[in-house]
Order: sequence, then structure tokens, then C-alpha cells
Amino acid sequence: MAKSWSGLRKTLEEDYLCEALKGRVQYFCTHYHGAPDHYGRFCVRVDGKEYVMANPYNEGKVDRVAYHLKQEANVPPRDWNGKTFLYDEENRALEEKAASIMAEQNVYETWFLFDAIAAYLSSPISESLASQNPVVRMLAVLDRRVGKRTLRKLAEELPTQPEWLQFFYRLRLNAENIPI
Repeated sequence: MAKSWSGLRKTLEEDYLCEALKGRVQYFCTHYHGAPDHYGRFCVRVDGKEYVMANPYNEGKVDRVAYHLKQEANVPPRDWNGKTFLYDEENRALEEKAASIMAEQNVYETWFLFDAIAAYLSSPISESLASQNPVVRMLAVLDRRVGKRTLRKLAEELPTQPEWLQFFYRLRLNAENIPI
């Protein structure tokens, strides 16, 4: 992954974004001093309008979902025994599940988007297109390495995608003049 945001943005917008969408899709990140996640706000803009957004205040929404999942599963809170945290694995699994649930609703913590970008950049395009993470799939759909034959197959999967992700599928399909 690139070392700076400007380098990462250049990689996403210039190296990986398909030609038909260059100049239309932009990745934006700003840092607010004192923000809990040290990143601030992140979004994906299409024609100047923000679609995928994350900010430090979404953390509370994801935490509430995780809290309810832990309550339902009767998972005790983490407990330090002097060597390691007890119940860490169970808590971590439910926290990741909460992040995934919120991702389906297009609500993200900033770290989740940056983890998705890292996963996308370090995986083959075929794995990214099949990823469980919808943000990784979004990045992959916009990728220049995805050809028209693959896009035609993805058009069939359109109804099974979360509503917000369908927008990005349609965006790419329309940009490439592939009927939906």
C-alpha cells in the first residue's frame, strides 16, 4: 500500500480506475485533529457527489451493533489475566460481524475502508470481485483489469448486491455500454 494518502489516492484513481470513469470517480480523505481514528472523514465521490462515506462518529453505531450481538451471544467482555485477554477471539469475531452488518447498510468506520483498500490492493482481481467485503467488491468493479466479459457476468449478480453497491455496478456497466 502507498505510504501517504496522496500516493494511495493516485494509485486508486490513476493506476487502477477504469478509463471510462477517470475524472468522474474520486477518493477523498481528510484528517481532523483529535479525531478518534486519526483519519477523519473518507468518501468516494462520483461526479462530485459523495456516495461511500466514513467518519469517526460512525464508530458509535458499529459499537452499538457489536454490543447487542455480544449480549445475544452471551459473550463476556475481554478480561486481562496477566498474560493475555480472555474472550478476545469471541469479542473480535462479533466486532467484525458488526462492521460487516453496518457495511451492508453503507455505514463505515474509517479504519474499515482503509482495511478494504489494503485487501483490494493486495489481492488478485478475481478474489476482490468475490470478496465478502462489499467495499472491496466496489473497488474491484471500478478496476481497469475487469473486462467486458466479466462485467457481463457481474450484471447478472446486480440484484443480489446491497442497494448502495448496485449504484457502482450500474455506473461501471453504463460507462462501458453494457446493458443491465
